[in-house]
Amino acid sequence: MGHLSPQISPSGSILSEKRSLSVSQLKKRPNEDEGLSQRAYPDTSSPIRRSSSIILPSNIPFSSRGGSLKKSSSRRGSIKKYSSRKSSRAGSMRSLLQTNKDIDENNSIFYSPVPTKGNPTELLAYRFKTAWRKFLKNLITCFREIQASYDHRKKSLLKISNILKNTIVPPGFLKYGGIHDATLILKKYHRKSSTDAKKFKDIENDVILALVELRSDLKQKIKEIKNLSGDFKNCLEKRMESTYRTFNEFHESLGLTDIDSTHFKGRPDPYLLKLATDHMIKKQITEENYLHQAYLNLEISGRKLDAIIVGEIQKSYLAYATILRREAEIAKDTFENLHNGPIFMPKDQEWSHFLKESEDFVDPEVPIRQSKNIKYLGMDDELVQEVRVGVLERKSKHLNSYTTGWYVLTQTHLHEFNSADKSQAPVISLNISEQKLRLPSIPDSTSNTFMLKGRQTGVMMHRECSWVFRCESHETMISWYEALKNLIEDSSQERNKYFPKFSRSSNAISQIANSIGGSDGAVEDEEPSCCEILVLATRDSTED
Repeated sequence: MGHLSPQISPSGSILSEKRSLSVSQLKKRPNEDEGLSQRAYPDTSSPIRRSSSIILPSNIPFSSRGGSLKKSSSRRGSIKKYSSRKSSRAGSMRSLLQTNKDIDENNSIFYSPVPTKGNPTELLAYRFKTAWRKFLKNLITCFREIQASYDHRKKSLLKISNILKNTIVPPGFLKYGGIHDATLILKKYHRKSSTDAKKFKDIENDVILALVELRSDLKQKIKEIKNLSGDFKNCLEKRMESTYRTFNEFHESLGLTDIDSTHFKGRPDPYLLKLATDHMIKKQITEENYLHQAYLNLEISGRKLDAIIVGEIQKSYLAYATILRREAEIAKDTFENLHNGPIFMPKDQEWSHFLKESEDFVDPEVPIRQSKNIKYLGMDDELVQEVRVGVLERKSKHLNSYTTGWYVLTQTHLHEFNSADKSQAPVISLNISEQKLRLPSIPDSTSNTFMLKGRQTGVMMHRECSWVFRCESHETMISWYEALKNLIEDSSQERNKYFPKFSRSSNAISQIANSIGGSDGAVEDEEPSCCEILVLATRDSTED
């Protein structure tokens, strides 16, 4: 038996350093008056720890001290009274009488610390058979279920691992650094857990085999323990009765002894009775020590056997705890990888990657353009510049009233808009090269009107019309008049000289073209339509 090393042997002499008997007394037990034969008590070489938590049934005999002789309540009560003459001497033997109150119970001849009745081997056998073997049976069943669970878990983990292995990254998703990392992490976790589950099953198998072997060995040890039941039969009670009778005779002699020799005739000397009492006490203590040492040897063996069982159970729990720790480490690593990766990654990380990889979406990092920042060829040409802008009032043709409008004067035209917004088409447009500028027929220094006569642009009629305009002040009228006069009378070259701030060199035009197009002349952005150019140019001039 590999697990239970202690051997409980019913034969052999008792050798213990705790015994108070001499070596000569231990070699041979004294012959008993009652005819008991000489015998020895068990000596166990490898005792085990005993547990105090066991609950024993009522039908199991329990060792007690009920079989020990009870001491007399008073020594005087056990001595027969005789009528005698009191001694007048100080050295009378009556002065030796003392009460039992001065004697410690542990050192009394009427007390024994060892149970004289009972069967301790049955108690020990009950502990290892009913308690430990039953506990081991339940523990083996538990570990078998754990082993079966790991077998089932291995199959489930392998199935999940195969499913994750066949998972393909959808188009447009990040292969690494995205939500697909969770699949890779879980795939690794289930593959490792499946491999470890197979190892855990083998470990549990070794644990179960060890516990089964321990339970089988324990059955043999229980038989050996039961074979020791005869070794605890004793004659200690008879020894104590013999000692008690001798002690009573000794006390009776003390009660009858006196200096008066008339009462001492035919009676033994108390001294001899004391020697006989001491001799009986030695026999009683020798028998008691043999029995006591047998109990100690059985207790030590039981303690060691109990410790071996507990040690094997602890090994099984340690093996299972190691498995749980390994599982916890794998789960912890998986949690940290998921926590630091796909769980707390930016929620729009996959979407941003999708937009960057797709040509049908606009990258949100590209800023929205503004019309004022748009550049195109000819946008700063002198022909499209505003020479003068402001509010003018135009006289109605049929009514003597004026209509307010927003006027824009360019090098070639005078346009009337409903407002400064200029988002709508002009109300009228006059080509200044086809107009004649006139002042009122009666010049007045306070007059603030002037007149244009000619044809309206875009009208099919060929007859000339007159337009009278009124300004807010005379100074404003003079400014409008001078500007129109110079544009009407001067040639194109003179107009460029008159408005140098609007002239542009050919190099400046080339720079604008290069800023819009690439170095190879290609245009990066799609050119707007003519209508969009008109509206944007109008809004741009308004914002400026």
